[in-house]
Amino acid sequence: MAAKHHRRLAFTLVELLVVIAIIGILVGLLMPAVQAAREAARRMSCQNNLAQLSLALHNYESAFKRFPSGYLHKYGPRGSALEEANHMGLSWAAAMLPQLEQGSVAEKINHEVPIWAEPNRAARDISLPVFLCPSDTYSEQAYVYRDESVTPEERYAAASYAANWGPASDNINLDATPLASRGVFFRNSSLRVSAVMDGLANTLAFGERHNGPIPQSQPTAGGHTVFENSWIAAVRDIDELSDDHAHMVLFETQFRPNQLDGDDKGLAAPHTGLCQFALCDGSVRAITEHIDAEVYDALATRHGKEVIEDY
Repeated sequence: MAAKHHRRLAFTLVELLVVIAIIGILVGLLMPAVQAAREAARRMSCQNNLAQLSLALHNYESAFKRFPSGYLHKYGPRGSALEEANHMGLSWAAAMLPQLEQGSVAEKINHEVPIWAEPNRAARDISLPVFLCPSDTYSEQAYVYRDESVTPEERYAAASYAANWGPASDNINLDATPLASRGVFFRNSSLRVSAVMDGLANTLAFGERHNGPIPQSQPTAGGHTVFENSWIAAVRDIDELSDDHAHMVLFETQFRPNQLDGDDKGLAAPHTGLCQFALCDGSVRAITEHIDAEVYDALATRHGKEVIEDY
């Protein structure tokens, strides 16, 4: 009888392993492209947030004929134990809540008591997407803590954006000399558009800052190791009442974005190699971490009379 031939219907083990290896290689090649596409989408969403903040800024200016304060400041009752502490603190972002269609959040803020008082706990716990970059995994559902010795702990919902205080140095900066600003936002600021003499298109308004580690080339022996960025307020230090902690809502340009060995008053974005900014004219632009330091300072001044070339 003639031999019968049967068609083989199954893979051999070797063939199966080859197929799995090929699929693994293809997935390995595809994943970076997928991650890049996702990051591009997140960056666009971040740009949209900054554009919304810029629009709110101009709507605020249209309503009040001036930009909002970097943060509000008022000393406590004379002679009291808390006289040196800032009894206000509300930031530029809190001021613009109605322009950001967050009127219900604005209504939760009790302006008759300090932001750190118990009646304002519900407001300062609220995390708002418009103040959060989608790439910023450090800030989503995170908090900046000011007093962990009380129950419940005094905390403030984190944010991904800060406002421009201007150039700084070791001795002149937003924490040590809060009124020496050459930028657009500072303690009790109330600037008109005409005060931005360098031109709105040449002056920074808002920039990105995550709440992760401050970039350091080596571990530090003391001081802050992470950023403290919130949207609602700059808040007094319980151990040093006169310290406003302006860096909770403002940034300065002493150090370039993402620069190693900077401090908590600079910027660090969750995007590789760059930081995104809103300028005072409403435009949004990405600036690389390699920007010339003098150009970066020039962009931070409101009336420095610098000639800014391409950057």
